[in-house]
Amino acid sequence: MTTLTSEWRFPGLLLAILLVIPITLLSGDTTLELIDLWQLLIGNINSTSPIDYLVLTELRLPRLLAALLVGAALGTAGCLLQRLTANPLASPGLLSLNQGASLGLVCLLISPLPFTPLYSFSAAFAGASIAMILVFGVVRLATGGLAADSLLLFGALLSALFGALTTLVLILDQHALDAIRFWLAGSLSMVEPEQIPLLAGLVFSGLVLAVIQCRPLLLLETGKDTARGLGADPRLVLLSVGATILLLTAVSVAVSGPILFIGLVVPHLSRLWLGNQIHRQLAGSALLGALLLTLADLLVYHFDTDDRLPPGVALAVIGVPWFLWLVRKRYINQ
Repeated sequence: MTTLTSEWRFPGLLLAILLVIPITLLSGDTTLELIDLWQLLIGNINSTSPIDYLVLTELRLPRLLAALLVGAALGTAGCLLQRLTANPLASPGLLSLNQGASLGLVCLLISPLPFTPLYSFSAAFAGASIAMILVFGVVRLATGGLAADSLLLFGALLSALFGALTTLVLILDQHALDAIRFWLAGSLSMVEPEQIPLLAGLVFSGLVLAVIQCRPLLLLETGKDTARGLGADPRLVLLSVGATILLLTAVSVAVSGPILFIGLVVPHLSRLWLGNQIHRQLAGSALLGALLLTLADLLVYHFDTDDRLPPGVALAVIGVPWFLWLVRKRYINQ
Protein backbone atom coordinates (compact mmCIF):
# COMPACT_ATOMS: atom_id res chain seq x y z
CA MET A 1 0.00 0.00 0.00
CA THR A 2 2.85 2.37 0.90
CA THR A 3 4.61 1.59 -2.37
CA LEU A 4 1.45 2.24 -4.35
CA THR A 5 0.91 5.56 -2.57
CA SER A 6 4.51 6.56 -3.26
CA GLU A 7 4.14 5.72 -6.96
CA TRP A 8 1.16 8.05 -7.28
CA ARG A 9 2.81 11.05 -5.66
CA PHE A 10 4.68 12.25 -8.73
CA PRO A 11 1.66 11.94 -11.08
CA GLY A 12 -0.34 13.64 -8.33
CA LEU A 13 1.83 16.73 -8.63
CA LEU A 14 1.35 16.80 -12.39
CA LEU A 15 -2.41 16.44 -11.94
CA ALA A 16 -2.46 19.29 -9.39
CA ILE A 17 -0.69 21.59 -11.86
CA LEU A 18 -3.11 20.63 -14.63
CA LEU A 19 -6.05 21.44 -12.34
CA VAL A 20 -4.60 24.79 -11.27
CA ILE A 21 -4.05 25.99 -14.85
CA PRO A 22 -7.74 26.42 -15.85
CA ILE A 23 -8.63 27.75 -12.39
CA THR A 24 -5.99 30.46 -12.78
CA LEU A 25 -7.04 31.38 -16.31
CA LEU A 26 -10.71 31.63 -15.35
CA SER A 27 -10.22 33.54 -12.09
CA GLY A 28 -11.20 37.20 -11.66
CA ASP A 29 -13.59 39.30 -13.70
CA THR A 30 -14.20 37.35 -16.88
CA THR A 31 -17.05 35.80 -18.83
CA LEU A 32 -14.84 32.92 -19.96
CA GLU A 33 -15.87 29.38 -19.09
CA LEU A 34 -14.10 26.05 -19.28
CA ILE A 35 -15.65 25.28 -22.65
CA ASP A 36 -14.21 28.55 -23.99
CA LEU A 37 -10.71 27.49 -22.97
CA TRP A 38 -11.20 24.22 -24.79
CA GLN A 39 -12.36 26.02 -27.93
CA LEU A 40 -9.29 28.25 -27.80
CA LEU A 41 -7.06 25.24 -27.25
CA ILE A 42 -8.30 23.57 -30.42
CA GLY A 43 -7.87 26.81 -32.38
CA ASN A 44 -11.40 28.17 -32.47
CA ILE A 45 -10.60 31.78 -31.54
CA ASN A 46 -13.98 33.09 -32.76
CA SER A 47 -15.80 31.40 -29.87
CA THR A 48 -14.91 34.20 -27.41
CA SER A 49 -15.22 37.97 -27.44
CA PRO A 50 -12.20 39.97 -28.62
CA ILE A 51 -11.78 41.51 -25.15
CA ASP A 52 -11.74 38.15 -23.37
CA TYR A 53 -9.36 36.77 -25.97
CA LEU A 54 -7.01 39.74 -25.48
CA VAL A 55 -7.11 39.46 -21.68
CA LEU A 56 -6.41 35.75 -21.85
CA THR A 57 -3.57 35.81 -24.38
CA GLU A 58 -1.88 39.08 -23.42
CA LEU A 59 -2.29 39.07 -19.63
CA ARG A 60 -3.36 35.86 -17.96
CA LEU A 61 -1.63 33.21 -20.06
CA PRO A 62 1.79 34.93 -20.05
CA ARG A 63 1.50 35.47 -16.30
CA LEU A 64 0.55 31.84 -15.72
CA LEU A 65 3.39 30.55 -17.89
CA ALA A 66 5.83 32.87 -16.12
CA ALA A 67 4.69 31.59 -12.71
CA LEU A 68 5.14 27.97 -13.77
CA LEU A 69 8.55 28.56 -15.34
CA VAL A 70 9.94 30.83 -12.61
CA GLY A 71 8.69 28.53 -9.85
CA ALA A 72 10.27 25.50 -11.52
CA ALA A 73 13.54 27.36 -12.03
CA LEU A 74 13.81 28.61 -8.45
CA GLY A 75 12.82 25.25 -6.97
CA THR A 76 15.44 23.46 -9.08
CA ALA A 77 18.12 26.05 -8.29
CA GLY A 78 17.45 25.71 -4.58
CA CYS A 79 17.61 21.92 -4.75
CA LEU A 80 20.93 21.99 -6.63
CA LEU A 81 22.41 24.51 -4.21
CA GLN A 82 21.37 22.56 -1.11
CA ARG A 83 22.82 19.34 -2.54
CA LEU A 84 26.01 21.11 -3.67
CA THR A 85 26.70 22.75 -0.29
CA ALA A 86 25.22 19.90 1.80
CA ASN A 87 23.31 22.54 3.75
CA PRO A 88 19.49 22.58 4.10
CA LEU A 89 19.57 26.34 4.73
CA ALA A 90 21.13 27.22 1.37
CA SER A 91 19.08 29.02 -1.26
CA PRO A 92 19.80 31.50 -4.07
CA GLY A 93 18.40 34.31 -1.93
CA LEU A 94 20.55 33.50 1.09
CA LEU A 95 23.70 33.39 -1.05
CA SER A 96 22.93 36.86 -2.49
CA LEU A 97 22.29 35.58 -6.03
CA ASN A 98 18.82 37.16 -6.13
CA GLN A 99 20.16 40.45 -4.81
CA GLY A 100 23.05 40.46 -7.27
CA ALA A 101 20.68 39.85 -10.18
CA SER A 102 18.40 42.62 -8.90
CA LEU A 103 21.27 45.08 -8.71
CA GLY A 104 22.26 44.21 -12.27
CA LEU A 105 18.74 44.90 -13.50
CA VAL A 106 18.47 48.19 -11.62
CA CYS A 107 21.75 49.31 -13.17
CA LEU A 108 20.38 48.38 -16.59
CA LEU A 109 17.23 50.39 -15.91
CA ILE A 110 19.16 53.63 -15.27
CA SER A 111 21.56 53.02 -18.16
CA PRO A 112 20.93 54.21 -21.75
CA LEU A 113 20.52 50.60 -22.90
CA PRO A 114 16.99 49.41 -23.74
CA PHE A 115 15.19 47.25 -21.17
CA THR A 116 14.53 44.38 -23.58
CA PRO A 117 14.19 40.71 -22.56
CA LEU A 118 17.68 39.90 -23.88
CA TYR A 119 19.34 42.81 -22.07
CA SER A 120 17.42 42.17 -18.87
CA PHE A 121 18.40 38.48 -18.82
CA SER A 122 22.02 39.44 -19.53
CA ALA A 123 22.09 42.07 -16.76
CA ALA A 124 20.53 39.68 -14.25
CA PHE A 125 22.99 36.93 -15.16
CA ALA A 126 25.94 39.33 -14.83
CA GLY A 127 24.80 40.51 -11.40
CA ALA A 128 24.18 36.98 -10.12
CA SER A 129 27.55 35.86 -11.54
CA ILE A 130 29.39 38.61 -9.68
CA ALA A 131 27.57 37.64 -6.48
CA MET A 132 28.46 33.96 -6.80
CA ILE A 133 32.10 34.67 -7.70
CA LEU A 134 32.45 36.96 -4.68
CA VAL A 135 30.77 34.53 -2.27
CA PHE A 136 32.64 31.41 -3.35
CA GLY A 137 35.91 33.24 -4.04
CA VAL A 138 36.14 35.14 -0.75
CA VAL A 139 35.13 32.13 1.33
CA ARG A 140 37.68 29.96 -0.49
CA LEU A 141 40.47 32.51 0.03
CA ALA A 142 39.53 33.15 3.67
CA THR A 143 38.99 29.56 4.82
CA GLY A 144 40.76 27.43 2.24
CA GLY A 145 37.54 25.56 1.54
CA LEU A 146 33.84 26.02 0.86
CA ALA A 147 32.27 25.33 4.23
CA ALA A 148 28.50 25.69 4.03
CA ASP A 149 28.22 27.83 7.17
CA SER A 150 30.85 30.26 5.88
CA LEU A 151 29.06 30.49 2.53
CA LEU A 152 25.77 31.36 4.23
CA LEU A 153 27.39 33.93 6.52
CA PHE A 154 29.23 35.79 3.77
CA GLY A 155 26.22 35.40 1.47
CA ALA A 156 24.07 37.18 4.06
CA LEU A 157 26.62 39.99 4.37
CA LEU A 158 26.85 40.36 0.60
CA SER A 159 23.04 40.36 0.33
CA ALA A 160 22.94 43.33 2.69
CA LEU A 161 25.59 45.13 0.61
CA PHE A 162 23.81 44.52 -2.70
CA GLY A 163 20.50 45.54 -1.13
CA ALA A 164 22.03 48.80 0.11
CA LEU A 165 23.54 49.52 -3.31
CA THR A 166 20.21 48.83 -5.01
CA THR A 167 18.44 51.19 -2.60
CA LEU A 168 21.08 53.87 -3.19
CA VAL A 169 20.68 53.66 -6.97
CA LEU A 170 16.90 53.89 -6.70
CA ILE A 171 17.06 56.86 -4.31
CA LEU A 172 19.21 58.73 -6.82
CA ASP A 173 16.77 57.97 -9.65
CA GLN A 174 13.11 58.45 -8.68
CA HIS A 175 11.90 57.36 -12.11
CA ALA A 176 13.65 54.02 -11.74
CA LEU A 177 12.06 53.56 -8.31
CA ASP A 178 8.57 54.17 -9.66
CA ALA A 179 9.16 51.78 -12.56
CA ILE A 180 10.59 48.90 -10.58
CA ARG A 181 9.18 49.03 -7.03
CA PHE A 182 6.57 46.29 -7.59
CA TRP A 183 9.12 44.12 -9.36
CA LEU A 184 11.56 44.39 -6.43
CA ALA A 185 8.93 42.92 -4.12
CA GLY A 186 8.71 39.81 -6.28
CA SER A 187 5.79 40.27 -8.64
CA LEU A 188 4.45 38.78 -11.85
CA SER A 189 2.37 41.82 -12.75
CA MET A 190 5.03 43.17 -15.12
CA VAL A 191 5.34 40.02 -17.24
CA GLU A 192 5.10 40.71 -20.96
CA PRO A 193 4.22 38.15 -23.65
CA GLU A 194 7.47 38.70 -25.56
CA GLN A 195 9.45 37.57 -22.51
CA ILE A 196 7.92 34.10 -22.45
CA PRO A 197 9.73 32.43 -25.41
CA LEU A 198 13.19 33.41 -24.15
CA LEU A 199 12.25 32.59 -20.55
CA ALA A 200 10.97 29.14 -21.57
CA GLY A 201 14.06 28.39 -23.64
CA LEU A 202 16.48 29.35 -20.88
CA VAL A 203 14.55 27.61 -18.10
CA PHE A 204 14.21 24.36 -20.05
CA SER A 205 17.92 24.54 -20.89
CA GLY A 206 18.70 24.93 -17.19
CA LEU A 207 16.44 22.02 -16.27
CA VAL A 208 18.13 19.78 -18.84
CA LEU A 209 21.56 20.77 -17.48
CA ALA A 210 20.35 20.03 -13.95
CA VAL A 211 19.27 16.52 -14.95
CA ILE A 212 22.60 15.88 -16.70
CA GLN A 213 24.51 16.92 -13.57
CA CYS A 214 22.62 14.63 -11.19
CA ARG A 215 25.16 11.80 -11.40
CA PRO A 216 28.30 13.99 -11.03
CA LEU A 217 26.67 15.80 -8.11
CA LEU A 218 25.77 12.47 -6.51
CA LEU A 219 29.40 11.36 -6.85
CA LEU A 220 30.57 14.60 -5.27
CA GLU A 221 28.35 13.96 -2.26
CA THR A 222 30.35 10.80 -1.52
CA GLY A 223 33.46 12.91 -0.95
CA LYS A 224 36.02 14.58 -3.19
CA ASP A 225 38.51 11.70 -3.08
CA THR A 226 35.84 9.13 -3.87
CA ALA A 227 34.48 11.32 -6.66
CA ARG A 228 37.93 11.60 -8.23
CA GLY A 229 38.34 7.84 -8.01
CA LEU A 230 35.06 7.38 -9.86
CA GLY A 231 36.07 9.78 -12.62
CA ALA A 232 34.41 13.04 -11.54
CA ASP A 233 36.45 16.24 -11.21
CA PRO A 234 35.12 18.07 -8.10
CA ARG A 235 36.11 21.51 -9.45
CA LEU A 236 34.40 20.86 -12.77
CA VAL A 237 31.26 19.65 -11.00
CA LEU A 238 31.27 22.76 -8.81
CA LEU A 239 31.62 25.04 -11.82
CA SER A 240 28.97 23.30 -13.94
CA VAL A 241 26.39 23.06 -11.13
CA GLY A 242 27.15 26.65 -10.13
CA ALA A 243 26.60 27.83 -13.71
CA THR A 244 23.26 26.03 -13.84
CA ILE A 245 22.16 27.62 -10.57
CA LEU A 246 23.21 31.01 -11.94
CA LEU A 247 21.24 30.53 -15.14
CA LEU A 248 18.03 29.43 -13.40
CA THR A 249 18.25 32.19 -10.77
CA ALA A 250 19.10 35.00 -13.19
CA VAL A 251 16.30 34.29 -15.67
CA SER A 252 13.80 34.08 -12.80
CA VAL A 253 14.82 37.39 -11.26
CA ALA A 254 14.83 39.07 -14.68
CA VAL A 255 11.13 38.28 -15.11
CA SER A 256 9.60 38.27 -11.63
CA GLY A 257 12.07 40.05 -9.38
CA PRO A 258 13.68 38.50 -6.30
CA ILE A 259 10.98 36.05 -5.17
CA LEU A 260 12.42 34.53 -2.02
CA PHE A 261 11.88 31.29 -0.12
CA ILE A 262 10.89 29.02 -3.02
CA GLY A 263 14.52 27.99 -3.35
CA LEU A 264 14.65 27.39 0.40
CA VAL A 265 11.33 25.70 1.16
CA VAL A 266 10.51 23.70 -1.98
CA PRO A 267 13.49 21.28 -1.90
CA HIS A 268 12.50 20.24 1.63
CA LEU A 269 8.89 19.73 0.60
CA SER A 270 10.07 17.66 -2.36
CA ARG A 271 12.24 15.48 -0.14
CA LEU A 272 9.39 14.92 2.29
CA TRP A 273 6.95 14.10 -0.54
CA LEU A 274 9.13 12.12 -2.95
CA GLY A 275 12.20 11.04 -0.99
CA ASN A 276 15.88 11.97 -0.91
CA GLN A 277 16.98 10.39 -4.21
CA ILE A 278 18.48 13.21 -6.22
CA HIS A 279 16.50 12.60 -9.42
CA ARG A 280 13.19 12.43 -7.57
CA GLN A 281 13.98 15.43 -5.36
CA LEU A 282 15.07 17.50 -8.34
CA ALA A 283 11.96 16.69 -10.38
CA GLY A 284 9.75 17.25 -7.36
CA SER A 285 11.41 20.62 -6.67
CA ALA A 286 10.66 21.78 -10.22
CA LEU A 287 7.00 20.70 -10.05
CA LEU A 288 6.40 21.91 -6.50
CA GLY A 289 8.09 25.24 -7.26
CA ALA A 290 5.84 25.75 -10.27
CA LEU A 291 2.74 24.76 -8.30
CA LEU A 292 3.57 26.83 -5.21
CA LEU A 293 4.28 30.07 -7.09
CA THR A 294 1.17 29.66 -9.25
CA LEU A 295 -0.99 29.09 -6.16
CA ALA A 296 0.60 32.05 -4.37
CA ASP A 297 -0.07 34.32 -7.34
CA LEU A 298 -3.66 33.04 -7.57
CA LEU A 299 -4.15 33.58 -3.83
CA VAL A 300 -2.95 37.18 -3.74
CA TYR A 301 -4.95 38.03 -6.86
CA HIS A 302 -8.07 36.58 -5.23
CA PHE A 303 -7.70 38.85 -2.20
CA ASP A 304 -6.41 41.88 -4.12
CA THR A 305 -7.93 42.23 -7.58
CA ASP A 306 -6.10 45.56 -8.04
CA ASP A 307 -2.88 43.52 -8.24
CA ARG A 308 -1.01 45.52 -5.63
CA LEU A 309 0.00 42.57 -3.45
CA PRO A 310 2.89 40.56 -4.96
CA PRO A 311 3.08 36.76 -4.52
CA GLY A 312 6.49 37.23 -2.89
CA VAL A 313 4.65 38.53 0.18
CA ALA A 314 2.51 35.39 0.46
CA LEU A 315 5.57 33.20 0.02
CA ALA A 316 7.43 35.14 2.71
CA VAL A 317 4.60 34.39 5.14
CA ILE A 318 5.19 30.69 4.44
CA GLY A 319 8.96 30.84 4.14
CA VAL A 320 9.93 32.79 7.25
CA PRO A 321 8.41 30.33 9.78
CA TRP A 322 9.87 27.45 7.77
CA PHE A 323 13.33 29.06 7.80
CA LEU A 324 13.16 29.67 11.55
CA TRP A 325 12.18 26.03 12.06
CA LEU A 326 15.15 24.90 9.95
CA VAL A 327 17.56 27.10 11.90
CA ARG A 328 16.23 25.76 15.20
CA LYS A 329 16.45 22.17 13.98
CA ARG A 330 20.00 22.56 12.62
CA TYR A 331 21.68 24.73 15.25
CA ILE A 332 19.66 24.34 18.44
CA ASN A 333 18.24 20.80 18.46
CA GLN A 334 21.50 19.11 17.51
